[in-house]
Amino acid sequence: MELRRRELLVSGPSDADRTDPDAPGVISAARPAALPRLGSWAAARRRKLIGWAVLVAAFLVCTLTLGVPVSDDTVLIWLAAALFVASLDDLEHWRTGVLRDWLPLYFTLFVYNLLRGYAKHVLWGPFLRPQLDFDKLAGFGVDPTVQLQRWLFNPSHLHWWDYACWLVYNSHFFTSYVIAAVLWKRNHERFRRYITLFVGLTFVGYAGYLLYPALPPWKASLARRMGPSVRIIPLVWQHVGLRAAAALFTRGSHFANNIAAMPSLHAAYPVLILLFFWRAARRPVRVLLVCYSLAMDFTLVYTGEHFVADEVAGWTCAAVVFFAGSCLLNRLAAGRERDKGAGIQGGDDVLDAEEVAVSPAEV
Repeated sequence: MELRRRELLVSGPSDADRTDPDAPGVISAARPAALPRLGSWAAARRRKLIGWAVLVAAFLVCTLTLGVPVSDDTVLIWLAAALFVASLDDLEHWRTGVLRDWLPLYFTLFVYNLLRGYAKHVLWGPFLRPQLDFDKLAGFGVDPTVQLQRWLFNPSHLHWWDYACWLVYNSHFFTSYVIAAVLWKRNHERFRRYITLFVGLTFVGYAGYLLYPALPPWKASLARRMGPSVRIIPLVWQHVGLRAAAALFTRGSHFANNIAAMPSLHAAYPVLILLFFWRAARRPVRVLLVCYSLAMDFTLVYTGEHFVADEVAGWTCAAVVFFAGSCLLNRLAAGRERDKGAGIQGGDDVLDAEEVAVSPAEV
């Protein structure tokens, strides 16, 4: 054994020894191969850390100078930048993924925002009486928005719940997109399903704005068609000393629609998210999903943005889109699997026919 060790010191391991993991000298020979991989991993991690630091700094500067991004186009641009940083170790995937998955979504939401603005040029309405009657029925004869603001709101002194409602309300503008970005990075098949349902619900909401233009509570109060209520969200924006960043492509308020209240997509998106993740979610996540949906529902009524009737319509649209859309997507997926299986079976049949045709010649 001692002689064998001396031979290895002089001549190094033989070819047989190199294939034997227990042979002396193999461990020391394998170590240098791991060092480049470790160095590559460290370099990629360092690039990501620098990228995230630059992105966060740029976001803070833009927020302080231009305003908080709450429009679809600005939020999606920041998400594209975040996905770029998260994909620094695989930029080819980022380039192809943005072109294949995100640019169509950008274009779809751009078209939706334009159409939503044009939907304010209505042929009938806007409607109010059905929402008022429904809310008074739900509030036992009292309008819930008026009653909640009478109990909780003081325009000369904002409370912590006013700021909490401001945060919940504005989370609508980025929560769905952040979820989409995480799914795109972690589970692309789930991302495609989620985006399909999300876009479908968005255009169902647009159909509602077009067919049933409806006044929100704060606007109904301005028209003196219901009790006094205040639009709280703009007041909180003033108190926090921030402003919303102008939309880049839809020219901000030029395409705003103050009679796009029925159904409430603010209430619909949290329900869609809840239904989408419910089956696979653990109990703490389920509690979080339910709490977020309820917090949004309370916020919309309290701040005067939506009637309870608008929320019920939003919940209904979310449920219909989720269950009907899921059935349709499942059928399409099953059809693709059948076609794939038929293609494989067809290939086997062709192979069998070739074997039958060849075998007589071989004989």
